[in-house]
Order: sequence, then C-alpha cells, then structure tokens
Amino acid sequence: MAKTLSPVSPVTGNDALAIEGGPQAVTAPIDDRWERVTDLEKEYVLRVMDNFGDAYAELDLFEKEWREFIGAKHALVMCNGTATLHSAIFAAGAHAGKEVIVPSVTWHATISPILHCGATPVFCDADPETFCADPDDVRRKITDRTCAVVVTHVYGNPADMDAFRDIADETGIVLIEDASHAHGATWRGKPVGSFGDIGCFSLQKGKAMTGIEAGVAVTDDDSLYDRMLALGQYGRCGKLWSTDEFADLRNMGLGVKYRANPLAIGMVRAQFRRLPEMNGKRRAWFDRLDSLLSDIPGVHPQKPYPQAERGGLVHYAGTLDEKTIGAPINSILRALVAEGVKMTSEITPYGYGVMHLEPLFTDYGFDNVGGPWKDLPPDSRLRRQRGHLPASERIHDTAFWITTPFDPNPAWVEQVGAAFRKVIANADRLPALTTAEV
Repeated sequence: MAKTLSPVSPVTGNDALAIEGGPQAVTAPIDDRWERVTDLEKEYVLRVMDNFGDAYAELDLFEKEWREFIGAKHALVMCNGTATLHSAIFAAGAHAGKEVIVPSVTWHATISPILHCGATPVFCDADPETFCADPDDVRRKITDRTCAVVVTHVYGNPADMDAFRDIADETGIVLIEDASHAHGATWRGKPVGSFGDIGCFSLQKGKAMTGIEAGVAVTDDDSLYDRMLALGQYGRCGKLWSTDEFADLRNMGLGVKYRANPLAIGMVRAQFRRLPEMNGKRRAWFDRLDSLLSDIPGVHPQKPYPQAERGGLVHYAGTLDEKTIGAPINSILRALVAEGVKMTSEITPYGYGVMHLEPLFTDYGFDNVGGPWKDLPPDSRLRRQRGHLPASERIHDTAFWITTPFDPNPAWVEQVGAAFRKVIANADRLPALTTAEV
C-alpha cells in the first residue's frame, strides 16, 4: 500500500507551491566546498612541464598506479574514455558479421565504437531499479555471432558483476566493463573494472577523477592488451608488446593515435590521490538524499545492489511514477524546478534508455559517409519501435537528474528533500498549475 504524505496548503502562506507564487523550498546555496582543481593538481601539471624532455613518463607512472589500484596486470591510458571503449571492442574481435550486446541506458560512446568496427549493436534491457544492464535479457540476446558484452556501471552504480562474470565464463564471450562513471566503485569489496576481461574508465571533465580529457583501460589478458596497443598506441606500442602477435608492426601498430596527453595525466594523478575523500563526501549526501526521498510515494532514487558500493557517482538520479504520484512527469519536474531544485530530465533528444531509437543506430543514411560506416552490413542497424526495451524506455521517460556537487551544504540537501515532499503532496493540483498561466 502506498504511503501518504500530509497535504500542503493548496494556495496560500509559506506552504503554497512556488509555481503558484509561494516561497521556494530550496533557498540554501549548494556551497560546494570541494574544489575540483586545487594546488595539488597545479603542482602535478607543472611537474610534467618541468620534466618536458621526459613528459611521456607520466603515462607510465599513472598506468602503474592504476593497475595496482584495480588489481589488473595491464593499464593503458588514452586520450578519452571513448577511445578506451573503441580499443576494447576492437580487441574483443568486433567486425562485420559479429554482434556486441550493449545496454540502451548508457551514453552513445558505449555503442558507436561497435559501428566503427563494422559490427552490430544488439541492445539489451535494463534493471529498472539499478538502471544497469539486465543479465537475464543479455542471456536471451546471445547468438553464435556474439563476440562481446558491454555493461555500463550507470552513474557509478555497479552492474551485477556476479551474473555477468558467469555469462562470460560459460560462453567465452569477452566481457567489457564501461566504468566511465565508476571510479572507486566496488562489487563485493573489489574494484569495478577488475571483473571484465577489459575495464574502461573515462577521465573527462565531468567525471569524478579528471584530466579534462583522458581515459584508461585495464585488463589481465596479454592478447587483449596487445590488441588495444595495436589499435591506438603508435609511438608507444613497440616497447609495450606482451606477445609477438603484432611485433612485426614495431612501434607503428595500426597507425592510430589514442595516446594520452601527459599534462592531462599529471592532473589525473593528483585527482587520484583525492579520489577516496571525494567519493566519501559524495556518497554521504547521496545516502542522505536517498533516505529523504525513498519514503515519498512514487519517487524512486536509483538503487544499488546489496553487493555494490557506488563510486564516481556522476549523477544523482531516480525515477518518478506518475500513476502513483497522480500527475504527469513534466508537471512534476516543472514544479520541482520552480521550487529551486536544479535538474534536467534528459541529456539528448532521446538519451539514456532509448539509444536504440537514435538515428545513428537505426536508419541514418550513410550513403555519403566513408570508412566503416559505408560498408556496414544491412543487418547492423535495425529500425526499432518503442516497446522494444520497456524497462529502459521507462527509465528514460520518468528519470530525473539532480545537480550533483561533491560536498554540498547540508541545508541544501535537506531542502531538496523537502521540495520533493512538498510537490508530491500537492500532485493533484499540478496539471492545472503547469498548463495555465500562474
């Protein structure tokens, strides 16, 4: 049975909704006291500049630190997270005639490298509570053409790595973790990125640990490592080969350069030292807001599995059940924004949850485009209708994202919770208030 909230006064006084002229619920500044760039980042970047003649040594230093942190044999830094995903999917053997299973609740960079390799993206549905790929649906999508499964730890919330590791072990299919959001997240106390055959991390400006633009991939497999080297590490790969498979290519590899900028990696190394504290601060207010929202009928914060600890925590997100609440999603979101809750309801015209409907992955014409896109097999992109992935589509249609600082003013967190409670308590009036001039 749904819980009930005490109703807020409909039109007058301090309890009136902001959208009808009442006072805002959120008046405290976010006051994020955790600066993203400190003197430590500046020190590390200047150190690279002072050592200009041996600047690329910075890549070796961070790779050593990161592989020790994850517990992997190999780490390979790159220019961005998309490059790590392309390298991983290529290493897994994706090419024309092969399939890669991938979630729709993810950023397009998890998917587009499949097309870059000439392979076919096969979309799986999501767990509606965690937003992560549904292992049961992945099993249903496996064919004799499947060469890899990519799972995203959405917003830093780990996927069910017990189930996905079982799938990979049973089938021999390469398991790739898209851990772009999940720096420092764990599954059963072990870092994410260490469960897949390859783990990929973004180090882009919006991530918890950043070089503004950079990425890093990890693996224990010598052959997969060499394949990633071959694709994108010309100028570095000659000294790093673990096998003889590409030795004849010497330092040239396949001629693509995904090598990272040492200045970015200098910044990353400083951020890495601050990661535990940054994760701890963000986890603390995520947990507090979870407790404030979880007992409000129809409001469902993104939920971690019991075995998981979130890390990176790129977005605070959840879903709204308009049937339980009794108002349309857009009306609820407009009222929350009016109360001072900073949020956005979507990222792209389709976005997380309906990537399988994006033109790039359905029927955009590549007649005037060269490269692998020109020669994609006819079945590499399929026109899909709504209803193809019901849980993923529901996440997209009902999700909210709240501005996500590291160390906000505690009063701001409490007031965000109060704003949700105030709006939901007055849900029956929202349709009229959000469709008429107030």
